[in-house]
Amino acid sequence: MPSEPSPAVHGVHAVLGIPFGLAPTGDRRFCAPVAAPPPDWSQPFDRFGPAPVQAADGPFAGAVPGMAAGPVDEDCLTLNVWTPAEPGESLPVMVWIHGGAFVVGASAAPTYHGARLAAEQRVVVVTLNYRVGAFGFLDLRSVAGGETTDTNCGLRDQRLALQWVHDHIAALGGDPERVTVFGESGGAGSIMHLLTTPGIDHVVRGAIVQSPGIDFTQRADLAATVAQTLLRKVGATTVDDLRALSAADLLAAQLAVSQRLLFDVGTMVFHPVVDDVFVTTTPSLAIAAGAAGSIPLLIGCTADEMRLFPDPRADALDDAGLTAWTRAYLTSRLSRDPGDDVAAALVGSYRAAAQGTSRSRGSDVWAAISADGIMRQPVIRIAESRPGPAPTFVYQFDWQARHPERELGAFHAIELPFVFDAFDVDGWGTFLGVDDDARRLGAAMRSGWAAFAASGNPAAPALGEWPPYTPAERATMVLDISSRVELDPVRDERGRWAGLWDPACRPAGVAL
Repeated sequence: MPSEPSPAVHGVHAVLGIPFGLAPTGDRRFCAPVAAPPPDWSQPFDRFGPAPVQAADGPFAGAVPGMAAGPVDEDCLTLNVWTPAEPGESLPVMVWIHGGAFVVGASAAPTYHGARLAAEQRVVVVTLNYRVGAFGFLDLRSVAGGETTDTNCGLRDQRLALQWVHDHIAALGGDPERVTVFGESGGAGSIMHLLTTPGIDHVVRGAIVQSPGIDFTQRADLAATVAQTLLRKVGATTVDDLRALSAADLLAAQLAVSQRLLFDVGTMVFHPVVDDVFVTTTPSLAIAAGAAGSIPLLIGCTADEMRLFPDPRADALDDAGLTAWTRAYLTSRLSRDPGDDVAAALVGSYRAAAQGTSRSRGSDVWAAISADGIMRQPVIRIAESRPGPAPTFVYQFDWQARHPERELGAFHAIELPFVFDAFDVDGWGTFLGVDDDARRLGAAMRSGWAAFAASGNPAAPALGEWPPYTPAERATMVLDISSRVELDPVRDERGRWAGLWDPACRPAGVAL
């Protein structure tokens, strides 16, 4: 334990800004991280380290409250620990990987401050930084000098941080044999990729995956397109040329390339890539083949994921227009064109389900189709394809926001303040229209998440029994004002998508 820990809040000590990797700068830019020396616990560790380099006003920044990154710096590989442990205790550990579409986010974001979760549930909470954007996910294998670089640097940062937790968390009252990694959106997608990597079961004993982007792993050809476009943008020809750029110039090039390739690569241009070394295949294929089969998994999504990102262009579309959009999306999922009839049938089923409701506009229908295709169906596929022996638990978050101006529903990221008890942080309460029912649901969720971290089973008194998911029964915990287990609650939606996916899918490249 640090000799002079920061003042305790509700009995929780915050140990902030601990370096786990050397500065990934100079010749170490675009390389796997190098472990920092063991902590000198005589130091105070009383302030957050800088966030990874990112744009303060990018397309994913500020979509929800409580996500301010703070100062940024390329030297960003630090982590933070909130510990309620007394001397001699060995508590479950929950390691948070933040989201942000792999281009924004920081461990110091106010929503993710871990004192509340740690105090209430008596767990050790860890948050970590990792390189994002071009700094963390630019694949330079196709560039002269590429042999001096590594792929998936952001994922490798996360993996090194998990190793740090395994090696050092006992000094802060954590049990290195009960480490659960949890994350949302890009953080959850990161976890799905980490679960495919060699030796992950040596540092992780459980995984909680909230609204993961599962099918967006880049292939080498798309990654090479991104790299070559960036080189042309800055007038570079070699890796050394890119290393000579300032961090600000590389970030500017990243932003320009993201806009340039939006319709060729998709909204997430910088993303984990299959590299045949660290990430040898996509999460869908790896999990089905038995990857991380010994690690208990809790996985789920929100009921209305894509309502956070409405596309008003869809309001002007008739059924033929929505069918064209859907056909393009299905082509990316299938790696072949299914034709108008299949796409029209899918659109028709969502139109019929929305008829007579307040969500019958084109943008509502497109959000529902996107939510199921991008989030819910991949979650179901992962849950049904795991061969075990570790159990899989599935949830769906149904609580609906009471936003004063927008019908957001159970949108992407809505569960974050529930998990971190952050309703009173940076306007979350007003943004959601939080009431006593929401606060009770948050307490119940946190108890389930902590129970899973302690034992690998999320059943808790406030939630009741939570059976593992099996293809035969499809038991799903529906998280709402009155949470309950339902068997196959999305049977209709699951049926609509039967057969509409292929392992060679490339949904990140959908152009609309």
